[in-house]
Amino acid sequence: MNRMSLLFVVALIAPSWRFARAEPENKIENRILSEAQAIARQAIDKGNAQWVEAWDKADASLIATLFAPDGILLAENGKFFKGPQQIFDRQKTVMERAGKGVKATVTTVDLWLVGETAYETGKYSYKFQEKGRPVIEQGRYVTVWKRQSDDSWKIIMDIGLPED
Repeated sequence: MNRMSLLFVVALIAPSWRFARAEPENKIENRILSEAQAIARQAIDKGNAQWVEAWDKADASLIATLFAPDGILLAENGKFFKGPQQIFDRQKTVMERAGKGVKATVTTVDLWLVGETAYETGKYSYKFQEKGRPVIEQGRYVTVWKRQSDDSWKIIMDIGLPED
């Protein structure tokens, strides 16, 4: 085999050898990403369950503790509440009006992870009585969660978009 043929064969084999080596690394990266997303999803599902429980009990503190110290709750009127204390005060007022036993549902539709930040979109529904009449409020939401230094996941931004 002359030198030119040998170079040609090496040129053909080298890219496939490199691809073959890269494939397991990509599988490992994908597995790590999947594991990280599963951990985030589990924490977010737990947080959403706490949100539902808070409405059932009319306990604003359960919602406030889901937020990071600089977390923001955006109200449908464009007003925002920053930090657990402001969010607690706002939720307490809203929950006092609605009373206990609000049947809330939160359904994650999509969740993606970018580094230490998880972006969640979903659908929500609140069913309650107002002046003796049944009320149903529903819509979509966007929530941004951030992993904290203690490995917990906290909300850094939440907005509900009611259906018309």
